[in-house]
Amino acid sequence: MDLRLLRYFTVLAEELHFGRAATRLHMSQPPLSQQIKLLETELGTPLFTRTQRRVELTAAGVALKGQAALVFAQMERAVDLTRQAGRGHWGTLEIGMISSLMVGLLPQALRIFQDRYPDVKWTLHELQPAAQQAALKERRLDLCFYRMGPNDPELTSEPLSSEEIAVVLPQQHRLAKRTRVALKDLAEERFISFKLDQSRFAAYLYQSCIEAGFTPNVYQQVVEVQTLLSLVRAGLGIGLLPASTGQFGHAGVVYRTLAQPAPGTTLYATYRKDDPSPVLQVFLNIMRELIETPQP
Repeated sequence: MDLRLLRYFTVLAEELHFGRAATRLHMSQPPLSQQIKLLETELGTPLFTRTQRRVELTAAGVALKGQAALVFAQMERAVDLTRQAGRGHWGTLEIGMISSLMVGLLPQALRIFQDRYPDVKWTLHELQPAAQQAALKERRLDLCFYRMGPNDPELTSEPLSSEEIAVVLPQQHRLAKRTRVALKDLAEERFISFKLDQSRFAAYLYQSCIEAGFTPNVYQQVVEVQTLLSLVRAGLGIGLLPASTGQFGHAGVVYRTLAQPAPGTTLYATYRKDDPSPVLQVFLNIMRELIETPQP
């Protein structure tokens, strides 16, 4: 069915007057009457009864009027969603992350994103860096966050924010009384580390210890921040973590700033170079806004 004919019908069904309907449609009455007859012929049934004094809908006309309203409402919805999608206000966003990022910048950005764009469905996927990178390249993820951006020609890594590394100690540790701890002072300690073969961040910290003059004694390698903190609390070793993870509030451990010179860490947003997604850009813009605006 020609939607133009359906539009003519809808206006006439609302006005029940050829003159007023023609005026609304910016046309004269004879062409409107011809178009309505054409529609009735196409459907094989009259839609209006016509007398000299009035125009009324037939039973078929009443049925078509209801369905036509649904059609036009759906069309308006389709147009609206298309425009929203083009602006990044509708769609989906699949985000890869590690648990240590659930303090600071990322949760703030997600809250603002949800408030501003409730029609975007976003999903978090907790994955290790190597798994994130694979999922990103396979288009199962749209965006990932790393402490160390991957070296991959297909991906773009955008630095977002930097922070200090802290040493995490059992509460009763001999170094816990200090406000700052030099990296070289940890030479005799047992380290709880993220997996060296899965985390470039862990490998970077390992190399930082070597540059400080010692090879760290990696006692256990773990995947999750909470596991590392639990082992430190149990007195099984010490750890090196981004200072922001202290916001997890894990009882029984203390965070101490590393004395300079000390390694630092940068948070990177990583995405495919060929991804034109407006939703992705909208989310990244929120993160950029947060970085540029001083937080209380």
